[in-house]
Amino acid sequence: MPEKGVFWEGISGGLAKTLEEVVEYVPGIGHYLKRENARERDKIIREHIAERFDHLKGAVMKVMEQKAEAKSLKGLDKLDRLSRKLDKLRDTIKFTSHGYSGYFDRVKILDEELRALYNYDLDILHRVEEMDKRLKGIKGVLGDDEKTEGEIAALSAFAEEMESILEDRKDAVTKGAGGEGESGGDESV
Repeated sequence: MPEKGVFWEGISGGLAKTLEEVVEYVPGIGHYLKRENARERDKIIREHIAERFDHLKGAVMKVMEQKAEAKSLKGLDKLDRLSRKLDKLRDTIKFTSHGYSGYFDRVKILDEELRALYNYDLDILHRVEEMDKRLKGIKGVLGDDEKTEGEIAALSAFAEEMESILEDRKDAVTKGAGGEGESGGDESV
């Protein structure tokens, strides 16, 4: 029987009791329900990361507005490319494969791979916070084109690193799960 936790939230007492009885009679269903719950958690994490990329894009857009208002056009093209890159990063994480597979999915994800995904997600979140701090600091150097260019270059390098990390995250799902549609070993995942 699955642990009573997030899966059981929002299920009334009577319905939960009935579901527990079903779980007792259907072999493997408890394990399946627990895995499906992990899949939903992964989706929530990815959506949060996507929202953080949207926040970063908003901050970049504000910097672009401030530069335009100050009639400092140097670097606007690079900021525009950065903004588009953040859109791409957001879409990549938001629409990537789920971190945990459903019972009948072709690619099965095991606990070890899920742990690796969570580590990638933590790395991404830490780096997003670093970028957010840099974007807040860029406002202090807007009058100095040379320093602004340096900050824009650092932010662009960050976006390139993020693209690589997201690719590694995707590989952790496909290669760690046995690759190209093969099973990663435990068929009951």
